[in-house]
Amino acid sequence: MKQHLSSASARQQGSVLIVAMIFSAIIGISLVSYMQLGRTSLKISNNALYNNAAMNLAENGLEEAMYAINKRISDPSYSWSTNGWTVGSPVPAGDARRKLPSSGTYNFDQGVTGTVRVYVYGYTGVAPRIVSRATVTLPGGGTVEKWVEVQLRKTSKFANGLVAKDSIVFKGNNASVDSWHSKKNNDGTPRGSPVGYSAGVRKDNGSVGSVSIDADAILVQNADIWGYAATGGAMPSVGAQGLVGPFGTPPNTINPDRVSTDFSASFDAVTPPVTTNYVLGGITNNLNLPRAGDVPHTDGVYYYEATAISFNNKVLAVQKRAVAEASPKVVIKLTNTTSSINIGGGSGEIRIETGANLEIYAPGDIKIAGNGIMNGGTTSGAANLPENFQIWGTKTTGVQSIDIKGNGVLSGLVYAPQGSVFINGNGDVLGSVVANDITLVGNAAFHYDESLADFGGNNPFRISLWREITSAAGRSAITVLGW
Repeated sequence: MKQHLSSASARQQGSVLIVAMIFSAIIGISLVSYMQLGRTSLKISNNALYNNAAMNLAENGLEEAMYAINKRISDPSYSWSTNGWTVGSPVPAGDARRKLPSSGTYNFDQGVTGTVRVYVYGYTGVAPRIVSRATVTLPGGGTVEKWVEVQLRKTSKFANGLVAKDSIVFKGNNASVDSWHSKKNNDGTPRGSPVGYSAGVRKDNGSVGSVSIDADAILVQNADIWGYAATGGAMPSVGAQGLVGPFGTPPNTINPDRVSTDFSASFDAVTPPVTTNYVLGGITNNLNLPRAGDVPHTDGVYYYEATAISFNNKVLAVQKRAVAEASPKVVIKLTNTTSSINIGGGSGEIRIETGANLEIYAPGDIKIAGNGIMNGGTTSGAANLPENFQIWGTKTTGVQSIDIKGNGVLSGLVYAPQGSVFINGNGDVLGSVVANDITLVGNAAFHYDESLADFGGNNPFRISLWREITSAAGRSAITVLGW
């Protein structure tokens, strides 16, 4: 006798089967999801690993370039071409490039390989730029790339044109900043003899830097900064006619490749020399140095001590005492901590003969008006190099007011960590200024001598700007790396 399932029982068994199938589907989907999650986690982990590997390769390339640059400073006989670098054709003059390793690839685990290409712009110049491009190739054919760029600066006190702890302000409609190299040609080879600034040797490597993080750290306003601007945190501001960038940058423009916001600098206190050959008292009248009968120190320098330089319509001159005399170097140590220099009248001036040198160490305020400072000549091309005239502010606390006025050409170096420097003129200003704050008034055209990056000895380079190049536009702009 046959037994048949009731319709209710059949429906119950069908429901159980459907529920079992649904659970099986859920379990299957979950398993697939977990497997996909695992694959995704593994892929993310691998990407992070290979991204780190690519960045490490890029940093290794930067270190290799920095080693070569600084090695060349400490050892002039160091040859780039015999140490793996390509210089000369097809690389433009003054640049260098290298692939690491020179043959083959770096080998990582699981068949992953890597290479790094390094390009150095201006390796013989005052501000080399390095781009390192690292490529990590995966077994499946994919690649991971990291592009890193650094800008280098010398560690000299005068590695930049204008440097301030606080602010740099340009007041004037035609103020400008640019550069030239008095001792090297544009291709980096030494000049037969130093040259003064002129339109024929001008370059767009002028540099302005403030360690301040305030919004008004650098007020470009309507000045033309043909070169670089750097602050401790805030972007510089420009007016309708102001600009920061290379030659050809239009007004009211800041070229992002020429600006950084991580600038740092040291403002070491200055100690005046202890040597004194002669004590002059106060310098209040016309005076020629060295005087007849004065004998230099064993290092060939004439050292003088005076309370202050204070006169109207008089001239303090540094010059040869005879036609056959070698160019003298004079150092004056002032002791008046309130007012160290006060020169006025229509014809008062400090005059430095062609080839002569003057260094002044001052603890008090400085005010130079009248004809101002005449360092060698009346034009930028005929003037002595800036290093021939130096003002060192030795004040360690409080504000040291430094007010320099005059017409024509001002060629010199000013280093005053506590200085509030005010330069007012309508001519060329050549050299470098380092102070607490700097104000340029009038139509002053400031020209930085790039040779000052070597001032004080063979100073190594340091990184002044680091950035990763992530955009396609940024990478394509570095077309020279397409080798």
